[in-house]
Amino acid sequence: MAAFEKLLVVNDSLDGMPEALSKAALIEHYTGAEVEVAEVIWDTVEDEPLNEIDKANLIEAFTAAERHGLHSLLDPYKDRIAWSEARVLWNKRTDEAILDEVRQQGVSLLIKPGVGYGLTDHLHAPLDWRLIREAPCPVLISQTPAWQTGGNVLAAVDIADTAHAALNDKVLLTARTLADTLNAALHLCCVHSDLGQSVGALQVAMDYQGIKEDMREARSAALADAMKRLGIEDATAHIKEGKPAPVIAHLASELSATVTVMGTAARSGLEKLMLGNTAEDTLTRLEGDVLTVRD
Repeated sequence: MAAFEKLLVVNDSLDGMPEALSKAALIEHYTGAEVEVAEVIWDTVEDEPLNEIDKANLIEAFTAAERHGLHSLLDPYKDRIAWSEARVLWNKRTDEAILDEVRQQGVSLLIKPGVGYGLTDHLHAPLDWRLIREAPCPVLISQTPAWQTGGNVLAAVDIADTAHAALNDKVLLTARTLADTLNAALHLCCVHSDLGQSVGALQVAMDYQGIKEDMREARSAALADAMKRLGIEDATAHIKEGKPAPVIAHLASELSATVTVMGTAARSGLEKLMLGNTAEDTLTRLEGDVLTVRD
């Protein structure tokens, strides 16, 4: 993928915005990317039985106050960021406002402060999940304080799934771009299911270790081929066994990964509203930041 050229730092409040903006500023420092900071707001004044002039004046007062807050966020960076802009987006639907801004401004990386997650998120997908499913660019969910250069970037792929070969390539290239930007070590992870889910009990009893080694070797070879084809060097490969979400989260914790990069598939119908996929399940477990790339 191309280097990050246009960054959008956005939320429906100012919560978490200073930390997210500091990460955008670090990326800008090494890439020269343009930075836009935006907040989505809405108020019931929109539905009040007022004449249009009064209503417009009230809306402008609301947006002016929030615009002042955004400019205050940008003030410490005015001499450090070559190009920046602050915008207030007036829209009742936060997801629609953000996605429209991403498309209209040609955003190449969306950065959004994360929120707490709970069991109900599997019934009603939160804003973060909707963005990582539908945004046409990578989405960084910011969950930690400011980054430092160095450290580790972790990319998780299902390298054995040839149906998502193009998505795997996007994940690996995006992770390499981020690792290069942060001068971080790149780690690649592929998780295969445990043998109890893959083979019969008799096979396990007869050749447990042999089957297990075959699964590891096949993924290791496929990952090495992808690295060679994409020109990825100096990356450490990790082939793990188990359920993807907890295994990836554990490895990210072990590495103290600055960012974990994952792929996510677009959804439709009821799947769009319920049952988070691997990336979303992992997001609820990770303490660090998550960068998702859509197919």
